[in-house]
Amino acid sequence: MIIVFLILILIAAPVIYVQGTLLSLENQVRQYLITEKNLDEKTIASVDGVFGKLPLFSVEVIFADEPDVRYFYTEKNGEIIPLSATLKPEGYEYKHK
Repeated sequence: MIIVFLILILIAAPVIYVQGTLLSLENQVRQYLITEKNLDEKTIASVDGVFGKLPLFSVEVIFADEPDVRYFYTEKNGEIIPLSATLKPEGYEYKHK
């Protein structure tokens, strides 16, 4: 019984760590956009944490006024850093870059 419990903890711990880290990063990015970039919270359509390769943790943001473009942010040394946006045709004017 104890071995089964330990195995469950070993399986659950990484999942809990990843979900907690993504949730924290989502909150940091939302606060960054509202306080640093002076965006109204209504302009932010969605903020979703992404577990990937490099960077390991990032956040995908979609803005209400630009729903077909996904912007990506991450945290480095306590600062939120914009990474990239989905590619659009040459000459496209990104609203939140």
